[in-house]
Order: sequence, then C-alpha cells, then structure tokens
Amino acid sequence: MKNRKGSITACLLGGALGDALGYEVEFSSWPAIQARFGKNGIRQLSLEDGKARFSDDTQMTLFTAEGLCLAADRGEEAVTGIHQAYLCWLQTQGYPSNTPYAPLSALLPLPELNRLRAPGNTCLSALCSGSMGTLERPINHSKGCGGVMRTAPCGLVRREGRRGEPFGDPLLLGAGAAAVTHGHPLGWIPAGMLADLTDRCVYGSYSSLRQLAEDSLAATVRAFADHEEIVPFEALIRRAMALAERPVEKARETAEVDEPAIRSLGQGWVGEEALAIALYAALRYDGDLKAALIAAVNHGGDSDSTGAICGNILGAWLGMDAIPADWAGQLELRQEIEDLAARLERLTE
Repeated sequence: MKNRKGSITACLLGGALGDALGYEVEFSSWPAIQARFGKNGIRQLSLEDGKARFSDDTQMTLFTAEGLCLAADRGEEAVTGIHQAYLCWLQTQGYPSNTPYAPLSALLPLPELNRLRAPGNTCLSALCSGSMGTLERPINHSKGCGGVMRTAPCGLVRREGRRGEPFGDPLLLGAGAAAVTHGHPLGWIPAGMLADLTDRCVYGSYSSLRQLAEDSLAATVRAFADHEEIVPFEALIRRAMALAERPVEKARETAEVDEPAIRSLGQGWVGEEALAIALYAALRYDGDLKAALIAAVNHGGDSDSTGAICGNILGAWLGMDAIPADWAGQLELRQEIEDLAARLERLTE
C-alpha cells in the first residue's frame, strides 16, 4: 500500500495546484488562452507577489476537510460538521453567519482565505438561506460544479475513524456534502464519486488507476441506481474514460488532442462535466501530475474546477513524489494545507 499520509497531503496539494493553474484562465475562451499563452495554452503557474493564488474551489475544499476534523472532535455527524465549516467559509466571503465552529476554526482567521476568489452564487445563496440541503430535502435544483469541486476530503477519512466516528460510505458522505448547497442529483452524484475515487486511491489496493475508476463508477451506479440521472452520468464518464485511452505522445507536447476531446465532454460548469474532464486528464496522464493538470485546465470552461478535481484524484493516486517541487514551493498557504492534511491523517489512526 502507498504511504497514506503522503497520499492525503498530495490530494490536497494536487487539487490546490490544479486550481491555481486553472484559476488564471477560468473565464477565458480557448482562443483567448492561446492568444495569451501560446498555441499550447497555459503551462506554468501565474504568480502574484511570488505566490500562486487558488480560487474558492480550494478554499471550500479546505473547509470541507476542517469540517470533518471538527465534527470528529465534537462527536457530531460528519455532514453537519461540513455544513458548519461552510458557514465559516461564508464569513470569509463577507457574509454574517452563526456557527459554533467559528471560534474553533484554524482557517477562518487566515488573511489569504478571507479573499473573494470568484465564489459561486449557488454556494453563497444556499448557505445564506439558513437551511441545510440534504439528499432527501434538496435546497435548490442546481447541478453546478460547486458541489463536486470541494468534496475530495470526504474520501480521505476511513469509514470508521478515530474513536469509531461513523464517517460512513465515502459515496454517501461526498454526495451529502455537496447536497448541502446543490440539490440536483447531478450536483451531488459526481461529488459522491469523487469522494469514492479518493478513498480508493488512498486506501485501496489497485495496480491501475483505470481499474480503480471502473470500480468506482460501478459503485456509484449501484448506489444511485434509483435516480434516472445516473444513466447520462454513467454514459459521460465512460466517454471520458474511452477518450483517455488514445495514444498520448503528441498530446504531451500540444493541446491539439486534449482540447477537442475535453470540449466534447462539455465545459465543466456543471458537476458531471467537471468530473468527466478531470477524470479524462487524470487517466490520460496517470503517471504525470503536471501534464494532467495542464491538460485539465486548457479549455474554454471552468478551468480551475477541472484542474482542482484532477489534482485531487492524481495527487491521491500518486502521492507526494508526484507533486512538482517548483510548483509546490510557489503555492500560497502550502504549510497550512500540509498541517490540515496532518489533521485528517490523525482521524485515521
């Protein structure tokens, strides 16, 4: 088995790096990206005062992780804890909220997190509503990718953690975490699968990421078979997996292969498309995290979310040895991310 601690840390760092790479081009068309960075698109982190800045995707991912930790410390149900942590994130975006987690949060006081980094309207409105969405009681009908882009940490804790806290099935935990703000099944089904993917990467015994993804998709289809939306979801994920099978030599050097393939999967603004694009890039470059992130963000869609999800998956799969040292050294809040990964690790002891 891989080094579990390294995989947990790499999952969070990989996601933050993919987010930071894609954040620079999130709202740009593919022709605009090429005009700015060259025909092969963006290939290096963009820096501000020497640091690569990440978006709301990583902000919320970190609060998901902290919510799991604080819920365990307080003996509370995991999704409830995640919701309370999201209310802490809401404060960082300038909105008042009432949560007992605020004085306990190590993330809330960080100046770098108290920044507006293109927060999603669905997340803001749902959290401001005073209600918590659930799988059984949808809060809205949104299937935006703001649910899936933050749920990788739900697969980084064991089903039974320290002192036996019932984190449960990562599929249901990830889906439940997304349903807090996104009520459409395609807003939370991809989130469940992402958590299942990171769980299998860290704790499973697989010789190939492809087989791991096949098993995760099969489990997702079984878990949510009662929802008609699972049919188009499965078809899209299988299309992404098939596209990733083509030869990669030319694509490693240019975007001539990856961008059209990604465009055929969508733009990533909705949950199923974001996961499909991220999984395509992760499978296509399953031994090269930097190449996968470059592929995942070079398209005219939600580049930071697809980059973040890809980095979560491949970081968890490959571990710390795959994290580019030069990029990691440029990432804002790197030490704080590693400290949070250590807190997650303690939940599995």
